[in-house]
Amino acid sequence: MADLAIEELNKLFDELKPLIGLRINWLSLPDNALKGFEPSQIAVIVNTLLDAILPQIELLATSDENLELLKNIRLYKAPGILGERESYPDYIHVSGKRIELKGLYVDNPELELKRPPTKREHSARLKENVTMDVIQPENDVLLIAAVRLEKIEHYCSPVIVDIGVFSMVECIRARDSRLYSTGGKWINKIPKVISVKGTIKRSNGIYLADSDYEKDTNFGKLKRIPHTPLQEFLSKWTD
Repeated sequence: MADLAIEELNKLFDELKPLIGLRINWLSLPDNALKGFEPSQIAVIVNTLLDAILPQIELLATSDENLELLKNIRLYKAPGILGERESYPDYIHVSGKRIELKGLYVDNPELELKRPPTKREHSARLKENVTMDVIQPENDVLLIAAVRLEKIEHYCSPVIVDIGVFSMVECIRARDSRLYSTGGKWINKIPKVISVKGTIKRSNGIYLADSDYEKDTNFGKLKRIPHTPLQEFLSKWTD
């Protein structure tokens, strides 16, 4: 099967573009309550909400004109092929494209949140259950929605500030190539990297066994996938 063409990605972006600027007013937090929340906690709430909203996005319309635009988004919840809880993909678009959604929470420095002393890496990732044998290279898309809390008067709601659409097969290839480039490999369908013990053995010229590897806990994190278009998008909102 051929990979997804750039023209198809651009066309899908244009059809999903009305999402940008959309205020998700189903969640409204008093600004003086935010100091009790860490950004990561807000991110979990917002991403859960986003996942539920997209198939019924027209309910957020603020005008007849806006309603027509949102109706044309036409995303439908996919039945899933990996089980109920970890289904893949998330959505089917009216065009037949299969879409996996990842929310990217963008911190708003103007809001008073309970921020940790050191910046944390976003947890969104393409997990090991999304592999070459379950994707359709010509159809599958990674959709990233960058969402930020914004304030109107004394209440804050999530706003989709940007979206990015990427070829899933290219992201998966880049994800897996990173594993191999660091000396890692798949063992019993689990991505593993060389352990400290294994590193010492290798430096002494000793052959490595499977027991010298440990699970790659950073596998699939979006920021670690060396796919240029993806990293350019993330850099706009996370650097």
